[in-house]
Amino acid sequence: MDHSMAGMGGSAGVTIKSDPYLAQFYWALVGGFIAAAGLVNLKEYVEYRFRLRDVSKATLDPARPKNLLSGTFATITAVSREFCNYTIPLIPRPKDGEKNTWNDKILQAFPRLSHLPPFGYLWLMASNFSLLLAIIFFGFDLKSNWIYETVGTRAGWMTLTQVPLVVLMVGKANIVGRITGTSYERLNWIHRSVARCMFITALIHMSYFLRSWARYNYISRMLEISIHTRRGFGAFCVLSWLVVSSLSPIRGWRYEVFVIQHMVSAIGFLTIVWIHVPQQAAIYVWFPVALWSLDRIVRWAFMAYHNLSIFHPKTKSSPPSLFTCKAHFHQLDDNATRVTIQSPPMKWSPGQHAFVTCHSLAPFQQHPFTISSLPSDGYLEFVIRAHTGCSRKIHKHAGECSGLPSPAASSVDETRTIFLDGPYGRLRPLEQFDSVILISGSTGTSFTMPLLRDLLRLKSLGKPLVTRKIRFIWVVRTRGQVYWFSKQLGAGLTTMRESEGLEIEASVYVTCDPELTSELNTQSKVALDSKRSTSSSSAPMIKKPEEKLDELQVGAVEEKANCGEDGGCCCRAVIKDEDAIVEAGEGCCCCPSPPKTEAVKPLSRTPSTASSASVNSKFHLPETVNFINGRPMVKNLIEKELEKARGESAVVVCGPHGLVQATRSAVTELSDERAVHKGTGAQGVCFFPPWL
Repeated sequence: MDHSMAGMGGSAGVTIKSDPYLAQFYWALVGGFIAAAGLVNLKEYVEYRFRLRDVSKATLDPARPKNLLSGTFATITAVSREFCNYTIPLIPRPKDGEKNTWNDKILQAFPRLSHLPPFGYLWLMASNFSLLLAIIFFGFDLKSNWIYETVGTRAGWMTLTQVPLVVLMVGKANIVGRITGTSYERLNWIHRSVARCMFITALIHMSYFLRSWARYNYISRMLEISIHTRRGFGAFCVLSWLVVSSLSPIRGWRYEVFVIQHMVSAIGFLTIVWIHVPQQAAIYVWFPVALWSLDRIVRWAFMAYHNLSIFHPKTKSSPPSLFTCKAHFHQLDDNATRVTIQSPPMKWSPGQHAFVTCHSLAPFQQHPFTISSLPSDGYLEFVIRAHTGCSRKIHKHAGECSGLPSPAASSVDETRTIFLDGPYGRLRPLEQFDSVILISGSTGTSFTMPLLRDLLRLKSLGKPLVTRKIRFIWVVRTRGQVYWFSKQLGAGLTTMRESEGLEIEASVYVTCDPELTSELNTQSKVALDSKRSTSSSSAPMIKKPEEKLDELQVGAVEEKANCGEDGGCCCRAVIKDEDAIVEAGEGCCCCPSPPKTEAVKPLSRTPSTASSASVNSKFHLPETVNFINGRPMVKNLIEKELEKARGESAVVVCGPHGLVQATRSAVTELSDERAVHKGTGAQGVCFFPPWL
């Protein structure tokens, strides 16, 4: 229904559609954006198929644009990625040696405050909010005193029309994720940002009505006599609680409690809104309920299929059980646990994760963990770092089962029933990229290791593989963390040692292990002396002047900015070039206090007689793996690979927030440089960060 706003405080001569029509117009724009993202996803899939076809035909540089059309798409994609990945610095990190400063205290409590979210997310949120404000106030003369309730009514409609979008972005069986090729955890950020926009439009809706009633001192009377007003005020109070309780510090305090209260509050909010809005607008309440119900039905159906043994008669368990998944728990060094399920009931892809529930250890707690094994292994594996709550209970149980030191050690290896929900997560196939750079810190390797092994598996099977170079970088604090995946890494590199057409380079950076640091320094000194003895007539080495390092690229790599645990020493030397010949010093300790030797406990798996062997042999790794004291200069490592790339490259990172941020900033800066040097062949850099 059309009506002129000229007689109701609107701008003269402006004809505006009705409020329900404007709500539909908002959804038309949202649907158009989702459709555009779907077309981009389709373009990437077609590009992936073409690249694999070119590999089968032995085409030179299949990851490089071949014509004007593909070059134009590559240029637009590169510019868009640079725009979306850029982050604005917010709080500077303390310089080396500075402790207990105001920024150090803030970043220790809230590490994400070092930078604002990526510019792409900010642009998307700002665009949605600007669109909402434009629709709410378009056509009104804001100086008029007679439009308050009219503006408030339209703001109410625009608040209501966002409810389906909020629910649409929160489901794990997400139809938007299917269309756009995006995983639910990335869409969850949009869920939160749209909910905050909805809170602001609801505030506008309520404020304009209160302003209209305040002219006659009628606010308290309206709340007294109008049940419709009380329902609206109640809905706003529940919405306010939903937004405040979803803030990161509160959400992460007790996540299980947050999930329960969030669902109960959301149901209460939808119920109050349903009885508050007119019948004409009830579709904006029932549609979200239908979306949420569909998501739950699909998830419960897959959970029943994966966890009930009646759907898997070939899987034999002893003793027979109603449930399929029986997990073995093995305690690892450095407070980690390996959880293994033989003959898993579900299929997954490298890089995916699943929600794990073990009611016998942590009742009614469900947590996501990355799957660290491949489907071809024949088992499902998680490597879980013990923190508090569920992960700590799992680690304690693993110690009791495996007989490792614990308060209640037991030599009996006991299995427990666990329940799986998943798998979830989407990642573009890495075999379509010319160069793949995998960067991880600590347990982030449970994400990058299966990606590396899958590329090696495809190569060994003779499957089409565009990738020419794989660069694997792993940052650990202690040697105990290396043992988590040393066998998988060693087996993969050993089998591909004689492979042609695929170059692999792996490095392990150790930052906080004085004993291992001493071994590496000794080994480095012997190698350096040997090289000097064989080059008697070589020119003298010239030490280059120290370069000023970007604090972001270096200082944020470690999980903790201070020194080691119990006052121990941390190596904070920055390795700018792995291939450079340097003097082997006494160590790279940066702490004012000497390392406490009593804090360094020998590992039971490392025999004392193996001290003369190389460090690599202790970890069952080939000599090609570089063990390095210090922290990586992320930008230099990535730049070195991009300069040799002959097509689009992929950079995958998973680990502490500082490492992710350093990698993101390096990729953004180098992408800008690649736009200037198109002749290098490195036209594009695809960045795969973990979810926000």
